[in-house]
Amino acid sequence: MKGSSFASVEELVDNVTRGGEVEFEYARKQYSITHSSKGIHIMQFYNYSTEQVYKSPSDIVNYQINDKDLGSIVTDLIITFRCFH
Repeated sequence: MKGSSFASVEELVDNVTRGGEVEFEYARKQYSITHSSKGIHIMQFYNYSTEQVYKSPSDIVNYQINDKDLGSIVTDLIITFRCFH
């Protein structure tokens, strides 16, 4: 649902745990959360220097955006794409 947000950290982690991929906006920048055989990737669109790879879905909350961790801003994200509602 475009424009919605996650209600909690647990909802985001549950989505990613089930294999969900997410695209979101925060502070006028777009980001994606995707999966590969190497782990869970988070990065700003077209900015590979921001990419971080995590082994566990619960660790993605540590991803830093503007000196804030993803877990502390999860309810402020504007979700533009997500699997599993």
